[in-house]
Amino acid sequence: MSTNTFSIPDYVVFAAMLAVSAGIGVYYACAGGRQRSTREFLMADNSMRYLPLSLSVLASFFSASTLLGTPAEIYQFGAMYWISVVGACLAPITGALLFGPMFFKIKVISVFEYLELRFKSKVVRLFGAFIFLLRTSVGMGIVLFGPSTALSAVTGLSEWVIVVLVGMVCTFYTTLGGLKAVVWTDVFQTLVMLTGMLTVLIKASIELGGMDEVWRACERGGRLHFFDFDPDPRIRHTFWGLTLGIFLIWLPPYAVDQQMVQRFSSARSLREAKIALLLNAPGMFIIITLCSLTGLVLYAQYADCDPLRDGKVQNPNQLLPYFVVGVLGHLQGMSGLFVASLFSGALSSVSSMMNSLAAVTWEDFLKLKLGHLSDETAAKVTKLLVLLYGGLGVGLAFLVKELGGTVLQASLTLNGAAGAPLVGLFILGAAFTSTNWIGALAGGILGLTFSVWLSVGAYVSKPLNFKLPTSLAGCNATGNNTYVLTTHLAVTSTVVMTQAEGTYSPSDPRQLEGLNNLYGLSYLWFSGLGIATTVICGLVVSWLTGSTKSEDVKEDYQLQVFRKVTSCRACYLSEDYNVTTDVHLNNLTEEENWKAEGHQKPSSGDVEPNNHSTNTSPRRTTCD
Repeated sequence: MSTNTFSIPDYVVFAAMLAVSAGIGVYYACAGGRQRSTREFLMADNSMRYLPLSLSVLASFFSASTLLGTPAEIYQFGAMYWISVVGACLAPITGALLFGPMFFKIKVISVFEYLELRFKSKVVRLFGAFIFLLRTSVGMGIVLFGPSTALSAVTGLSEWVIVVLVGMVCTFYTTLGGLKAVVWTDVFQTLVMLTGMLTVLIKASIELGGMDEVWRACERGGRLHFFDFDPDPRIRHTFWGLTLGIFLIWLPPYAVDQQMVQRFSSARSLREAKIALLLNAPGMFIIITLCSLTGLVLYAQYADCDPLRDGKVQNPNQLLPYFVVGVLGHLQGMSGLFVASLFSGALSSVSSMMNSLAAVTWEDFLKLKLGHLSDETAAKVTKLLVLLYGGLGVGLAFLVKELGGTVLQASLTLNGAAGAPLVGLFILGAAFTSTNWIGALAGGILGLTFSVWLSVGAYVSKPLNFKLPTSLAGCNATGNNTYVLTTHLAVTSTVVMTQAEGTYSPSDPRQLEGLNNLYGLSYLWFSGLGIATTVICGLVVSWLTGSTKSEDVKEDYQLQVFRKVTSCRACYLSEDYNVTTDVHLNNLTEEENWKAEGHQKPSSGDVEPNNHSTNTSPRRTTCD
């Protein structure tokens, strides 16, 4: 991929973003209690308002992976991905109305403390915390790697220098300023991120003659197919996968993720915490729509000359940077603003991950042995943990570089595979009072094993290819060369692309055999299968080993909606019993009625006259 160097305005814009981010960390290191307690460092003294919390959560879960990966996804596979906005927006609503209030009420710093309280087992708590540490650490590597390809493209710096730079800046302000610095830098970085992407979209559409021209080019290229109601789960994108499947992928971060729970619990009140999450729904709609439109602009620009097939870029993650440099690079400061927006997405996500990783490591692991330390010393330990995780994230970024594929799919697949058993564990605890700790642990292990096996198998085998056609007709290509790509499986999948015409023949899911039918499932269903495996196995094992009695589970540890359903069911059974008993009692004499209830009929002098009723037998209460 060809590279350009930053101009002075580009460096100024980019440096300003880094300086402000670092400055916020320094400010909160000196303000207030100076991050001397774990409550301040990890929970921001429970003083945050809904607007900064909302933007912080949004920035944490929409990283550079989204900003780079979504346009690349639209470019290669079409605009159908935009439908995912429906399922995605339901996730924060679920978190705000179901899981969030439960965690806020029990006041936990680590969300996995809930697992110990509910199942009365440290083993289940440590298992859940381990999955989180694994998932989030690898996630840091994905997020750090994303913007490195962009900055490398426009500055000529090597990717490893960029990864180290991002890691250092992020670790600096997270270590100094704690959660308050993380939240307020997230606010600033969200504004930079939206400004950069919106500016790129507007200027690019103008350069291409307006969105009407973009739309027509995408329509000619077959990128505007939005709805596919085929129920086959092996098709990469269908309406069902992009609604229900995406919802189940986004459910882990918005329902049971440590980053969300920390912010939710750091709010001043439950009302402010709910509003913060509910505001993420329109925020998600804006960002996904903005990135999807950018993907259409990308295709319109390169409809006749695909940079991937022409060798101008090495992987799909470089498409958007290549576009900004090649088409908008002549505008002073544009490259700097674009890279600043990508860095903002990366910094906001990584800083949140570092803070939450430190919180879980301290609360769920180290505190068991070092609980005797003073709170001020504990705060210093958590700061040291942030430094260590910063270094780990940089190392994992180089591992991610070798995996290939779009960073968006890598991020979504990781969330689905490792996040699914976590959601399953919390559903077992909060929705089913019968689940015991053995069932929860067995379900979590089996769910994690199945999800990881499925994800790795799909990545290694790659049995299906649904990329849409591209063309090289506008690249001064001569001849009509044909490429044949094959993947050797139980059945050979063949993809044929013609450079001039861009004709394309995708793999046929009906030809898959054996395990390839499983590996060929769309990545959108991995999370749902993992959740279902965890819950079903957990319930079965709990039943086999002796279910927990419902009265042994505190109401605070149950989701309110399921608690109401259980209460209504108990109420119905109680009413049914009372009706049957009343029929029997009505056939008895008044004296027999009293005896049936275990009471002695009072003498006539003990009973006050009642002019409204002749029935002096005990009255029953009914469910409201």
